[in-house]
Amino acid sequence: MLQPWLRRTAPLVTALAITACGGLLRLDALVERYGPVDSPRWARTLTHNAPRWASPLKPPSHQWQRIAIPYVGGDPINYLRFAREMQSFYQPHVREPVFLAVTRMFLRLLNDADVAVSFASAAGSTLAILGAYLVAAAVVSPAAGLVVASLMAGEYHLITWGIDGWRDDTFMALLLLTLWGLLRLRRQPTFAHALLAGSAAGLACLTRITALSFVLPALALLVIDAPRGERRHRAALAGLAGVICGAIVIPYLVSCALATGDPFIAINYHTSYYRFGEGLPAKQPMSAAAYIGAKLAGHPIHAVDTAFQGLTVQPFLNKFQGFEGYAPHIGTLLMWTAAAGLLALPFAPAGRMLLIVLVASLVPYAFTWNVSSGGEWRFTMHVYPLYLSAALFAIEGAVRGAAALWRSGGRLPSVPRRRVVAIGAVAAVAALGWAAYVTLPWFVVREAVASGEDVSIETGARDRLFFGAGWLPPHDDGVTVRVSAVARAAIFLPLPVRRTYEVVVRLDPAVPERQHRVSVLFNRQLLGSLPLTVDARRMGSYRLRLPATQVKSGRNELLLVPDVMAMAGSAAPHLGWLAPAQEVGVRLWYVRILGLAK
Repeated sequence: MLQPWLRRTAPLVTALAITACGGLLRLDALVERYGPVDSPRWARTLTHNAPRWASPLKPPSHQWQRIAIPYVGGDPINYLRFAREMQSFYQPHVREPVFLAVTRMFLRLLNDADVAVSFASAAGSTLAILGAYLVAAAVVSPAAGLVVASLMAGEYHLITWGIDGWRDDTFMALLLLTLWGLLRLRRQPTFAHALLAGSAAGLACLTRITALSFVLPALALLVIDAPRGERRHRAALAGLAGVICGAIVIPYLVSCALATGDPFIAINYHTSYYRFGEGLPAKQPMSAAAYIGAKLAGHPIHAVDTAFQGLTVQPFLNKFQGFEGYAPHIGTLLMWTAAAGLLALPFAPAGRMLLIVLVASLVPYAFTWNVSSGGEWRFTMHVYPLYLSAALFAIEGAVRGAAALWRSGGRLPSVPRRRVVAIGAVAAVAALGWAAYVTLPWFVVREAVASGEDVSIETGARDRLFFGAGWLPPHDDGVTVRVSAVARAAIFLPLPVRRTYEVVVRLDPAVPERQHRVSVLFNRQLLGSLPLTVDARRMGSYRLRLPATQVKSGRNELLLVPDVMAMAGSAAPHLGWLAPAQEVGVRLWYVRILGLAK
């Protein structure tokens, strides 16, 4: 009788222990960065003992520098001020109330010390560990949930951001609890689970009102993804969850509407920051919808490309780097398995819910990640545990598949036609995504040139349509460069109309001691021969005029021909990453096409 109960409760108890360890690591980091707290007694006991208690849990690389004057600039100092000024939970304000209320609670517990804001964010970061376990256990398995929770507990960047007084950790925790509630509601459509999902969703919205971007699609998916016979019942409970969420959120929206005339002031107020960051007029109020609409109307291809990267590439590639202190290559393994898991998740009902929350929650970030500080790591930390869950989904699926194949004596199981079609659809979507990743930069540059603006063709991960086969892959050499490996290396320029253009080419000879000139051909006609100069402080800059008589509407070719090719082994250490016998010509940073005003 006791054994089944232990099997049911042991994973949760273990998850709570892992959460406590993660909280201890955050407390230790808080002490390293902000110093111990001497009052009240409970805080003194915790902060003075945290380094000793946490020592067995953290690797030597997990170190933080003491901040002499904390909370100078940025949101945390404002959270402290707003929390101290807070008159009521539903007060009209440009900051949603949940994190302010949590900070105010810690201010009371800590005798009004500023470090309360760090305790508030650390509490959210710690709660997110348990939330990650609950989600991964629901989508994959309890064992996978424990692995995800362990990864969350010790990840360096999560700990670092989690003690600095931002609200993003609290938002991550509430997103995870909302997703867990939705998964429970999908699996067991009951009033209790609707109450859980709706309440968590409401609190998530009152941490960031932009949480509506994932709450509404997730509730819709509950209905769309329901078996035909259960759709009406599921719709009623999804509606109930939505009503509960609305009951929690609407008083805040009404309060803001009555005081400011704008129920969504918490979103719209901040467009001035992003407009200022783009050098646009920022004094007059502007809604987020109008701001995004102006981007789509003015530069639709650039806006779509920005959103595409913000939904897919940017939030993914800047994760998985905080585990190296424990063991090498953990991050690389997790990144590739997470990518595989994201492709596999659509085949599981719970996986589809995770995916819709993941993608939809990134929508508010997608259009502004490249503006000012809009790309900070914290803005997408909430999807990190979802990526980790996807990684464990792939790993556990691979293990189960291998075990099934072993049991069957190596005979592959038959795949239903419907599953084959679904696999083909996912593969097609992945292929289209890859094609968009590769091709959109070409059209972004073309759009800017057509608008008469300056635009740069930069070397990097997405430059392949601009460079011919004669270039080596991009390499970080202080700046990202490409090195030509053939005597005639081509750069392709998207020029929409036939007119005179001016371009600036930033390059250096790969081997300055041997290479002194480079000939430039445009559409196979000689433009001239450039004498190459070398300056250790900056890469060479050469301005070229492309005559209208030689320009084609569409793809144009710029050829760089150094006076001699040299061996990489004869160059300075900056080419040490190449084989000594590799022939090299020039090192190119970027080509800038100047606008009409130039």
